[in-house]
Amino acid sequence: MKKKNLISLSVAFAFLALSITGILLYVKQKAHAVEMTHTIFGLIFVSFAIFHIINNWSSITGYSKERKSGKIQKELIISGIVFLVILVAAATELLEPVAEAGRIFAGKKPPKSEQLIFNEVITNKESQGIPLSIMIQKNKEAELPVVAVWVEDSAHNFVENLFVPAKTATMPADEEEAREGHFDIADFKAESLPTWAGKTKIKTPNFEQETPHDNFIVQTKTVAKGQIFILLEVKCKDKTEVYEAAINQTKGEVFKLNSKTNSLIKSVIVVF
Repeated sequence: MKKKNLISLSVAFAFLALSITGILLYVKQKAHAVEMTHTIFGLIFVSFAIFHIINNWSSITGYSKERKSGKIQKELIISGIVFLVILVAAATELLEPVAEAGRIFAGKKPPKSEQLIFNEVITNKESQGIPLSIMIQKNKEAELPVVAVWVEDSAHNFVENLFVPAKTATMPADEEEAREGHFDIADFKAESLPTWAGKTKIKTPNFEQETPHDNFIVQTKTVAKGQIFILLEVKCKDKTEVYEAAINQTKGEVFKLNSKTNSLIKSVIVVF
């Protein structure tokens, strides 16, 4: 068995596999099996190509230089220039239209539906009041928000808290800790939510952790009846907003809170 023949045939078969999987990747058929096969045969191709170059080194040097004069062949200069031009154009994304042209052969994928996930928070467990749920969906800009929710009577007098966190979370100064999802946790300070602090008569938190970082539902109870107001104040960095809804339980079961801008919270829904 000739080693040279074995290496040449192995390189040919690896090249065939790379060609097929490369075409599939070009037309955006990026199944895991295709990507894995392309990677494995790429490694095999490189390995055998190294042996092929070693075994044919004299021929390669013959392509590069004239044997008698030792001058560099024109073919080496031209192929080297073409290689460098394509390499620079690819690295600087000038050839992106060429690389992405295969998308026209790929089937159109249906748009992914946005699945909303809400964390559940329970407060006022011991209350004998009316059960209600408050669904809070935040905007993407609202990073690590601080939220308080409370009830006022028809004259805008404070009645009770529905959600007040005991802690606050902020981004750590260390970038590595931030990337790993570690946050600086501190005690909640009433003055951080000035509207709520000026209204409430009870500054004791009724939720022992910080405000959930993502969307969440507050399962709670209220003793307030008839015409009432439910308010939510949210703080994110240096911005604070207040959301409010006038609620009459005899006229419906679902109510939406609104603010002047609705920039921090996308939606606040109260369900009795």
